[in-house]
Parts: sequence; structure tokens; C-alpha cells
Amino acid sequence: MTKTKVLLLTPQTPYPPDQGAPIRNFSFVRYLGSSSEYELNLLTFARSEEGDGSEAAWNELQKYCYRVEVVAVPPTRSKFQRLKAQVLGQQPDLALRLGSAKFASILKEWLWQEQFEVVQCEGLELAPFVLKAFENWKGPRPRLVLDEHNAEYLLQRRVYQSERALGFRRLPAALYSLLQAQRLYDYEAKALRFFDRAIAVSENEQAALSRLAPDTTIEVIPNGIDLEEFAPGANAEEATQLVFTGTMDFRPNVDAVTWFARLVWPMIRQARPEARFIIVGRRPDPAVEALKGIPGIEVTGRVADARPYLRQSTLFVLPMRMGGGVRFKLLEALAMGKAVVTTSFGADGVPLTAGREAVFADNPLDFAQHCLALLDDPAQRIRLGEAGRAFVAAHFDWRSLAPSLDRVLK
Repeated sequence: MTKTKVLLLTPQTPYPPDQGAPIRNFSFVRYLGSSSEYELNLLTFARSEEGDGSEAAWNELQKYCYRVEVVAVPPTRSKFQRLKAQVLGQQPDLALRLGSAKFASILKEWLWQEQFEVVQCEGLELAPFVLKAFENWKGPRPRLVLDEHNAEYLLQRRVYQSERALGFRRLPAALYSLLQAQRLYDYEAKALRFFDRAIAVSENEQAALSRLAPDTTIEVIPNGIDLEEFAPGANAEEATQLVFTGTMDFRPNVDAVTWFARLVWPMIRQARPEARFIIVGRRPDPAVEALKGIPGIEVTGRVADARPYLRQSTLFVLPMRMGGGVRFKLLEALAMGKAVVTTSFGADGVPLTAGREAVFADNPLDFAQHCLALLDDPAQRIRLGEAGRAFVAAHFDWRSLAPSLDRVLK
């Protein structure tokens, strides 16, 4: 049987699958590379300016890919360079983030060498390479698929609204996000109309993207997780320990933990002085590092594995007020049987039933009261945890989600 030749483009090495985008991307790599129906080729950026730096990552990807090429990520642009590009140009910042002549050259070379049936692009930041490569393409082209991990224009619009609500001191950040939202609206629409198919992570985001490109077929493939990797462990719960996990220089995560620490945490500590709030995740922003000065708050920075922190937590809190996509952190906590307190926005795209699989709160007082009530009620924590894991098993297990990719690629 002739295999379908697929070229997958990713903005960072998909292995190890230890954060949002790599989790999704590696799940696709594993599914396509394990199938007898596909020949998978991977062109990816590394995760640091120094290069891939991981023999284990290379070896793991080689198991699934016919060919792998890892390109060093471009040097981080200075604030002046970014400002200059925004003043003099019209493209959104996201479209300029990964400018690389080497990546573009390898992509062009591979496209001429091989007859790919499908080119799948993981994220809007890689769309510029595809737009350029096929700008003057002669003859039949491969099916072009854009996997939208977020509806990017909508994400920036939400960030703008949140920053604006914080008042004058956040005006520069609000104006930046407003400009990005406007530019992303046009750029994302252009990309979606150029690609043959697109993928959204939720029905809400599918609707948002369809408004930009009504004639483009947009399928929904939610984020999912490996239930075996995120199985509940032995009862290792430590009393009065609340946890948040995520990449801690990501603006929505920074906003979430600072809002919680400033407005919710004092009420919890007043009632439960022994309580601890642990913020787990790489690259903590200075605003997050500053939270270490608040009694009871710990900031871990990068950890090899976040699961022990989840297992030991009494509660998982998700005070998100901006962002996009379906949050892996929520699915992981639910899969591990943790009681979750979240804002309504934190569960966007995940149709949880309030009070059955998670508890919802959208203001500081309600959030604190729900946390305190669950800290005092072990039986309710167990009920929520069991219902949450059953929900993820039914709707967000990668083993049942990944085959949905077939209808996009064929």
C-alpha cells in the first residue's frame, strides 16, 4: 500500500511533550509515525538558540519519522527591533517571531525533492514560511493544513480587554494587544484562506476562525492527553496545598497567578494560615518571581516533571482571565483526579458541568470561598476528582482523538 507522504512543520521540537504545543504536536507525530498509512517527515525549530541539545529527543523522533531536521531558533529580537517592526511594518508580531532563512531554505529544498501529499503547519507563527514557499507554486500543490492551537486574533483581543480593565498603568500593554489583535485579524484571515484545511481545538474557536474564512473547511480536534501518563497515584495529598502549573512567562498565566495571589490568596491564608500555593512552571516572569515575597507562596521555576506536584496538591486552581485554546493543565489535573476550582474562562472549550466535574468562580470572594469549602470537605474533593477523570476519559483521550486527523489529511 502506498503511504501518504506528510510534511509536518513545528515551532519547537515536539519531544519531550512537557508543555502545551509539544504535547499536541508529539501526539500527532506518534499517531502518524505509528500508522502504516503515512510516511512522516518533520521539519522543526529547536527549543533554544543553542540548538536541540537533546539526543533523547532526536532518538525518540527518529522512531516515528522518515526524516527529521532540527533548525536552531532565531535569536530573540530586542524590544527595539520589535517596536521598529511594528512601527514600520504591517505584520503582527507573531508572524515575525521565527524569521529564519535556513528554515525557509530547507522547506523549499524538501518541497522540490519530495512529492508530499500533505504539508501540515503547527501554529500560525509558521504560516509565513508556507505562504512564501507556495506563493508562486507551479502545478498541483500538496494539501495545506493549518493547525490553529489558538484563534490568535481572539486571544489578543481578550488580553487587550483584560489589560484595559486594569487601568492606566497597563495602558501600554493594552495598546500593544489591541494593535496585535487588529493585525492578527487580517493576517489570520489571509492564512486561513490560503490553506486548504484548518484545525481548531474547540467548537468556540472553530466558530471564531470560520468568521475569518467562511469558505475554508475547519475541523475540530481538541487537545487531549495520555490517560496512563496522568493517572491518579496513591493518596499522596498534602494538607492545604494549592497548585497552578504552566509556562510562567506566558502573559495569561502571569495574569492568572498574580490576580489569584493579590486578591484571592489573602482570604485563604486568613482562614487557613498553614496553606501553601505552589506555582510550577518554567521561565517565571519577574512579576511571578515577586510573588515569592507573599507568605505561603512558592515559585518552583522549571521542574523535570509537574506530576508529583499535582499528586501532592489538595486543590488545583485555574484563575485564568485571558488566553485561548483548550488548556492542557486543566485536562491533566482532571485526569489525575484532582478537585479543580476554575474561572469560567479557564474551562473555555471544555464543557464541564459546574459542581460535578469542577467548581467555578469568577470573582475573588467566590474563588476564595470555594477553595476554603473544598479544603474542609475531603469527600467532595474525591467526588469531583472521580467525575473529572471520567469526563476526560470520555472526551479528551488522545487515543480516540488522534485518528480524527485522518479526515483532515485524506
